[in-house]
Amino acid sequence: MLGAASWQILNIALLYAGNPTGLFYTGAKTSLPPALTAGHTLRVGDDIGYDGQFYHLIAHDPLNRRGFISYVDNPRLRWRRIGVPGLAALLAAGNDRTVDYFYLAIDLAFVFLGVFWLSRFVEKRDRHPAWGLTFLLIPAVAVSLDRLTIDLPLAAICVGLAVSADARATNWQVYAMLCAAPLIRETGILLVLGWFVVRIAQRDLRAAILSAASAAPAAAWWLYVAKNTPADGTRWLSSYPFSGIVNRTLEGTGDPISTPWLRAANILEDVALAGIWRALFLAFYLAWKKRGEFIEITAVLFAGFSASMGKFDLWSSAYATGRTLSPLLILLALVAFDKRRYLFAVPLLLVVPRIALQYEAQLKAMIRGLR
Repeated sequence: MLGAASWQILNIALLYAGNPTGLFYTGAKTSLPPALTAGHTLRVGDDIGYDGQFYHLIAHDPLNRRGFISYVDNPRLRWRRIGVPGLAALLAAGNDRTVDYFYLAIDLAFVFLGVFWLSRFVEKRDRHPAWGLTFLLIPAVAVSLDRLTIDLPLAAICVGLAVSADARATNWQVYAMLCAAPLIRETGILLVLGWFVVRIAQRDLRAAILSAASAAPAAAWWLYVAKNTPADGTRWLSSYPFSGIVNRTLEGTGDPISTPWLRAANILEDVALAGIWRALFLAFYLAWKKRGEFIEITAVLFAGFSASMGKFDLWSSAYATGRTLSPLLILLALVAFDKRRYLFAVPLLLVVPRIALQYEAQLKAMIRGLR
């Protein structure tokens, strides 16, 4: 956690002129509400920016009462993911000056939890708990620390549920994680479904009912969002199963680009895509083997979900695909630790280099800032 915080502090000090909102990566041409312009939000050199800029707006207007909705690219999609920005707004009591700091603190708290839970998981398998530090390699974690997207807490909860499933625990902490997961990102509902299926298989009816009930807060919030945001006209679903990844594979990364860094990025994008393909094959191998534990069942659910991901943007980069499918990569890596079948860790390891290359660019920029 201290390492992650140090990285963010260096970014803020050396790249963002001491303004923590730089981490939200707000584009130079992104429209902003007057309340968040003068002296508040730092814009980056990139015209478009990145997804974190929209969650920044939601953290300042979680109930959509300040009219920030007109500045968000896809309000219905973004507002459904209220978990992190909503909690930041709640902790800050709506104070515009402190909400951004609480947003950062939430991410760092889940870094702590993710590393702690992963250390517990590997320690029970006679591995050194320092392996828990590999939590920082997960794409959702690395990207969230760099661009303040909302995916990091879901990655931590994924590991936390695996630890709880290992102990066959059904305490309040489990249901808190199950309630939070789909509020952080819609794909978190697959963690709820995985827990429900396992409890049904174990004939634990009470736990199954409680796990199903854990989806109620998310369902209520999604209904509220549906009534208060314009319809999402985006075509998200595949025209046929796995059309998204198939089209991305066939299209490739295009012609080689002039600079060595961009050529390396293109190569590593293809390496990452190969990792995602391998993840899908391994998940369906688990389905064929009919493994009935939480980790295996939920990995299969995420692989099945990926079949419906048709929008090309979801597959266009390791940043996008790696964040969306991080739970799948995590669960397969946990299989590697659990069964000592290290080929299951390969998908994650193939995605990491492309994310690391982005960090290398940030590091060079910080070194130039020091000079």
